[in-house]
Amino acid sequence: MSPRILLYGLPPELSRDLRDVLITTHYVPEIDDEMRTGTAGWAAIDLVFCPAAPAALAEVLAVTAAHRPGLRVIATSRLPETGEWLDAVEAGAADYCAAPFEATQIRWLLAAHLAKLKPVAA
Repeated sequence: MSPRILLYGLPPELSRDLRDVLITTHYVPEIDDEMRTGTAGWAAIDLVFCPAAPAALAEVLAVTAAHRPGLRVIATSRLPETGEWLDAVEAGAADYCAAPFEATQIRWLLAAHLAKLKPVAA
């Protein structure tokens, strides 16, 4: 079974760039750009990428805590700054990634945060 990854609230260009790299991974993820369902929809999500901006990250963390405690959220940005990364992790993000996205980095993030899921053969 392929992991289901949610790209939540990312700007269109950032979402497109991340999607392009995600589809090259050996996980062949099913990717959703937005979540428009209720609690039942959250049960099917395996990992969330969302903006690293404090307000956006806080919103996503609150929603996931309410619907799916323990779901890993990766803060995503165009600004690879150490301060933003530390702020995101301190706020509760499981990890942080910034554009330009590298396939190796994304594969590592997926392996680290989806360790219980079996990869799909290429």
